[in-house]
Amino acid sequence: MPKDFPFLKKFEKKIEEAKSLDKNNRLARKLSLGPYQLAKKMGEESVEMVIASGKECDKDFLEESADVFYYYMLALHDRGYSLKDVLLILKDRDKNGKKDKVY
Repeated sequence: MPKDFPFLKKFEKKIEEAKSLDKNNRLARKLSLGPYQLAKKMGEESVEMVIASGKECDKDFLEESADVFYYYMLALHDRGYSLKDVLLILKDRDKNGKKDKVY
């Protein structure tokens, strides 16, 4: 986990805790959507990010990027993974010379 972003660890902890919370909790409600609906929401946000990337407003692009990341994190945890698992794959690709998939 990047050391400059301790909130990522906190966010992942909140996601894990939300799995056992009542659906009155906003995060628990989103997690209860299940893999298909989470993927659909991530796709919708991705389309919005792509559209925003073609416009002049960097703020909109960054906001939509954050939305994609948010739902990506939920989808990862829904499947039992964390951001660390993905970062380890990138680290392994770098170590094994698969730079076309890293840089």
